[in-house]
Amino acid sequence: MRSARLLSRAAVLGAALALVAGAGHDAFAAPDEPPVEVQVIGGHNATEVYPFHAQMSNGCGGSLVAPQWVVTATHCGSAGSARLGSNTRGSGGEVRGVDRVVNRPGTDLTLMHLSQSSTYTPVRMATANPAAGSPVRLIGYGCTSWPSCANPVTLQEIDLTVLPSSRCAAGGGTATDVCVSGDRTHSACHGDSGGPALVGTRGDWTLVGETHGPGDNNGECATTTLYTGIAANVAWINQQTGGTTPPVGRKFENTDNLDIPDYGAAVTSQVTVSGQAGNAPAGLKVNVDIKHPYRGDLVLDLVAPDGSAYRMKSSSSDSADDVLTTYTVNASSEVANGVWQLRVQDVGPQDVGYLDAWSVEL
Repeated sequence: MRSARLLSRAAVLGAALALVAGAGHDAFAAPDEPPVEVQVIGGHNATEVYPFHAQMSNGCGGSLVAPQWVVTATHCGSAGSARLGSNTRGSGGEVRGVDRVVNRPGTDLTLMHLSQSSTYTPVRMATANPAAGSPVRLIGYGCTSWPSCANPVTLQEIDLTVLPSSRCAAGGGTATDVCVSGDRTHSACHGDSGGPALVGTRGDWTLVGETHGPGDNNGECATTTLYTGIAANVAWINQQTGGTTPPVGRKFENTDNLDIPDYGAAVTSQVTVSGQAGNAPAGLKVNVDIKHPYRGDLVLDLVAPDGSAYRMKSSSSDSADDVLTTYTVNASSEVANGVWQLRVQDVGPQDVGYLDAWSVEL
């Protein structure tokens, strides 16, 4: 993903570029509708589900920070909807309409209100900027190469480094923003605008920045990237959304690989939940990471401690690779503590795969 100013596709082809006016800094998107999102250069397919990541209908990214609120970039312009909980462009997860937009004056930060609450867990927001030298992860659907732009179907991720904020001063950055390293082969790019910069570990991420644009005044992609700092804006965000950053549920995970026999019997993987009072939630999150060349062959069930089975995925004609998804299960009738199982069966011939990891969040 190169997180430089977002260009329209016409600009990518060589047409004149006009930057969006009114943003606090130089923007990554051109005023054409829809703007082209900033993309990740030098990254790779996402290695986990980021259920809070939003694919905005205007071509930009965003982050779910409250059940009905997404943070994105002002320069991206209006959006009619957001797709959440999917690592595939244009499909999967859930889609929510956008019915209200709140811009923060003097910044490139915008909140978009969803017409219906998301079933996914919002991302934790930072209360302080990460220190220079800290690792940081960028995710998005922006260009994976530049100046010849190629857009991915699968969500991309890349791990880079936080720089002193002064390194992005030429791009309009201030001490409250987050500056991220980048070069000709590693950076955000067109299509990543509005999307997140994250710190943390697998399944436990904190939002530290929202993709604004290039960190210097000459770059476009393949340069340092400027992120609007979340910590400096978190009080305003909470004021608009009506609360504090929501707590993150406790996660129970199994990362042992499990082979899935081709056209064979079902296999199961277990996680043991303990220390939880009462029943499981109505919105139990089940994160699944399966490597398989034809995911339509797979049938997935969550099996509760008492043996009750909840179908999460049926077989289909979907010929895409892998299952990297967060499912929501109404398990409110089940006692939370005990052994939960993920049951996987391949019901079609010729393709083999394996379960890489899975977890439940209560």
